[in-house]
Amino acid sequence: MPPSSLRVVLLYSIGLTLLVCFPSSPTSAQTPSDSSIAMRVEMAPVEVTATPFRIANEAPSFSAATRTRTDQDLNSTPSLSLEQISAGLPGLSVESRTHFALGDRITIRGLGWRAQFGVRGIQLLLDGIPLTTADGQSVVHIIDPSFVRSLELIRGPASTFWGNASGGVLSLSTRPPRNAGHTVRLKETVGSYGLSKTDVQVTPDLGAHQLSVYSSYLAQDGFRQHSETRLLRSGMTSDFSLGNDRGVRVIGALQHMPRADSPGSLKRMAAQQRPKQARETIRNFDVGKDVTQGQLGATYYDETTLGTVNATAYGLFRDLRNPIPFNVIDLNRRAGGLRLTLEDETPALRWGVGVAGKLQRDDRREFTSAGGTPDSLLIDQLETVDNGAVFGRLSIPLGRFQVDVGLRYDRLQFEADDRLGSDDGTQTFRTLSPSIGLSYDLGRARLFANLSTGLEAPTTTELSNRPDGEGGFNDLDAESVMGVEGGVTGTWPAQRLSYDLALFYQNVDDVLVPFELPDETTAYRNQGAARHRGAEISVRWQPPGPLSVQASHSSVSPEFTKGTVETNANTTSLEGKQLPGVPSHRFTGTLRAQTSLAHASVSVQSVSKQFGDTQNTATNDGYTTIDLRLSQPGIRVADRATFTPFLALNNAFDVRYNDVVVNAFGGRFYEPAAGRHWRAGASLQF
Repeated sequence: MPPSSLRVVLLYSIGLTLLVCFPSSPTSAQTPSDSSIAMRVEMAPVEVTATPFRIANEAPSFSAATRTRTDQDLNSTPSLSLEQISAGLPGLSVESRTHFALGDRITIRGLGWRAQFGVRGIQLLLDGIPLTTADGQSVVHIIDPSFVRSLELIRGPASTFWGNASGGVLSLSTRPPRNAGHTVRLKETVGSYGLSKTDVQVTPDLGAHQLSVYSSYLAQDGFRQHSETRLLRSGMTSDFSLGNDRGVRVIGALQHMPRADSPGSLKRMAAQQRPKQARETIRNFDVGKDVTQGQLGATYYDETTLGTVNATAYGLFRDLRNPIPFNVIDLNRRAGGLRLTLEDETPALRWGVGVAGKLQRDDRREFTSAGGTPDSLLIDQLETVDNGAVFGRLSIPLGRFQVDVGLRYDRLQFEADDRLGSDDGTQTFRTLSPSIGLSYDLGRARLFANLSTGLEAPTTTELSNRPDGEGGFNDLDAESVMGVEGGVTGTWPAQRLSYDLALFYQNVDDVLVPFELPDETTAYRNQGAARHRGAEISVRWQPPGPLSVQASHSSVSPEFTKGTVETNANTTSLEGKQLPGVPSHRFTGTLRAQTSLAHASVSVQSVSKQFGDTQNTATNDGYTTIDLRLSQPGIRVADRATFTPFLALNNAFDVRYNDVVVNAFGGRFYEPAAGRHWRAGASLQF
């Protein structure tokens, strides 16, 4: 979009936003009610579908949180990052950085901390299809937050359900509600740093069938130098009925990001004094990514006499060209999986069994580089991962009590075929992942306790980045996780209050720790053990009237219990050191006011300090930011058409803070976040 068009859209949007100060024609949102809340955190009762089985209309014996987003929320918020739409979910931390080259950094109760790019250690799903590949990596750019309708979060280890890399689960859905009818949504967002984003979604009325198709295009120059992005995303969800309780659900998603420049991380002083700069080395090597990624999946479901059958098959591809200092990475990934489950319930028992398999094929080539252009071939190898699993679950109601047990067996094998030499490698991991939980129904509240275990194998990237620079695989062990949690969740109807409180303890053995090589490549090694202890509380209060309050506080103390690290020929003990990249406290609070004339909100996020390195020598200061939102509930412009302008001011007090790159080379642990910046736009729905 040319600059002149951007200015026209901007002025038009701001002008319309001012209409919130004046009465408009009636819309469906005349008075605030539970159904008109723009964003809702549902804590009790909880329906959890972020597992291979249905855990609905019963009390799960583990900590979970769900969030649903209404049409009003989708139409009236910029929704440019997962950080924004997930803020306030207890136990979850999302750092959206200031550019798209590395992607969101996501942790759950501190697990996933070691990822410098992508997501490790937690399971991500989009419309019921895993984004997490067999080796445990997840890439989130294919998710467009503008179209996410619901989020479900399992906060403890969930390998009983998903196997490898399941320190927690975040499941996202773009599927519109069944009663959506024929709907077309057009949305334009512009803002600081050259931002322009266009969204289109079409949901036709097909009677017994469902179909929704969406697409968006984002362009921005970025807050920092050398952080330009061009990103096209599309997707679809469908449900084709084949009769009573039988049908096929098909989903698809596609991402094309031909340009995602990386400004790189900085040392502390540089980040404070010149946060917008990019290092000269970064510019000389034109560091960034050119990525195309897509996935397609289908699920056949049938209510049979034996129980409910779900059979899922999916595949994905990812083609990446990634210039980094001194090297160029060329990766072509092909992956997929199958899953078959059978489940049923009687008054005395609920049960489910399943089998699953995943395959992954990474064709990896790395070149030396004198300036962003491939030179001599350094690594040329084919990396394959296959995962087979059997799993099952039992739920036994005992009056107000319910006992849940689960068990999963996984076999995970990595192989490397070094085409340049004989440095082939094979790594095989086998594990049992049991879980047991207990819940007690108090009527308006639920007590729960849970013990679960997990496996986190090193990814192909971590195995292939050998300290000696050769092909093949590094010799690494898998992390093993054991978690215990307990808590209470419930509602206080008289006060229109819902709440969620959880305490947890997690022990991790054979902790994988990243470290930087002289050429700025990240390598990994197993470094002892760690424990994660903490508490989470979340509340939502909806008193009579236009105001509502939502707040959460997550506390976690992740620290090494044993291990050493070698620095400059010296050996340093890690015992008692905090895991880097994990703030010990995170508070999020939002005050909303909703009337027939305007919707407004003030959101506060306060994050404590965190460390940048394993030795805890580098500290990233804590910070508090405030975001403001203002929108019109909707201007009726035709019989079924509603126009919704909106305005947002992020980091309203221009706080200077940084995101963290864990154990980065040369002390460059800091990625400066954007200062005060605005977003404005409008949606047209008919």
